[in-house]
Amino acid sequence: MTTLSPLLLDTRDGEWGKGEPGTDRVEMRVIRGTDFDSVRQGQVGSVPTRFLERRHADRKRLQPWDIIIETAGGSPDRPTGRTILVTPRTIELLGRDVTCASFARFLRVNPEAADAAYLFWLLQHHYECRDLLAFHTQHTGVARFQYTTFSNSFEFELPSLPTQRRIASILGAYDDLIQVNRRRIAVLEEMARGLFEEWFVRFRFPGHEATVIEDTPNGPLPNGWSWEPIGDVSAYVNRGIPPKYDEDAETLVISQKCIRNQRLSLALARKQSKKAPPEKVVRAGDVLINSTGTGTLGRVAQAEDVPLGLTVDSHVTIVRPTSSEDRDFLGLSLFRMQPNFERLGAGSTNQTELSRSVVKSQILIWPPADIRARFGRTVRPMRQAVEQLTQQNANLAASRDLLLPRLISGQLSVTQAERELEAA
Repeated sequence: MTTLSPLLLDTRDGEWGKGEPGTDRVEMRVIRGTDFDSVRQGQVGSVPTRFLERRHADRKRLQPWDIIIETAGGSPDRPTGRTILVTPRTIELLGRDVTCASFARFLRVNPEAADAAYLFWLLQHHYECRDLLAFHTQHTGVARFQYTTFSNSFEFELPSLPTQRRIASILGAYDDLIQVNRRRIAVLEEMARGLFEEWFVRFRFPGHEATVIEDTPNGPLPNGWSWEPIGDVSAYVNRGIPPKYDEDAETLVISQKCIRNQRLSLALARKQSKKAPPEKVVRAGDVLINSTGTGTLGRVAQAEDVPLGLTVDSHVTIVRPTSSEDRDFLGLSLFRMQPNFERLGAGSTNQTELSRSVVKSQILIWPPADIRARFGRTVRPMRQAVEQLTQQNANLAASRDLLLPRLISGQLSVTQAERELEAA
């Protein structure tokens, strides 16, 4: 048995630095706890740039295979003690000058004592099992993680270094597969958006050479096209239901937190038992718009494959296409209108509403039916591939998360886990 402290070459609190350059300050990217999830996914746009005094920058510059642990902040459903592994890819994306924020600290592992990647997975396992909750304290103000107590008292068993490396390689391979799929998803989504821009913003659609562009009060438009209110070109526009939450129920309800980054995630959907009217049961192709409150109002997602009986709560608006041929055009149109929806809320702070009537009244370009259908036939395979890859990632993540405790505990042999990885 061992504790964390003897396994480290170095560990230091992070540094927030200043918001502007100054004498003998180094420009650095600073990873915060709120950035952990996105950085792990290879998305680093949210990581802020700060300016650190050189004496701090030189001592706190992160290196590949450092582990960052969140030591302050957190939330009721996400306590402190979370970790992230700084891989070579992380440094490549962020640049050489990167550190962690002052609500975190980095752990630099002695490679002769432990494998850093394995240690990350070990800490991740104990966090998910809530073993680290004993070191999370919150008397007043900001929650704190009792790092010194944890690092000197929390005991765990380490297998041999070769076994550590094999286990870390297996679990890391799942993350690598997920990363590859995410990059493929990003490319496919960019292709669909680019095609939309080409056809319906630049008006370089099939047959555009023979079409006259006319000026209208709302902007230029090809002859035969029109500007239409969303309500006039949709089969249904309405809010969802006030749900009756019930953990024993068989149906799910979508809330605003399920809609983020123009994607619908059912991971945060809750079970509810209230019977929804048929028109408020979500269908494939429905566009969903967050319609209450600040921060999330106006976010847009589109439902693809949906479970039986899925509905939305009264803070989410359903916009339903009139036909399957229009689903991709309508979806991408409303994605592009998201900044408008975000600005259209009315009401007092925290009670901002995006009313159904406002959604219905917003106008969008409406091409002839043959153009909409042709666009749908062109981009549907791309968007179906995105859905398939997204589901693959969910399956890979579930497999990885099932393997993690079994590998750490020794319930599953490394050889068997390698076979499962090969199958995946």
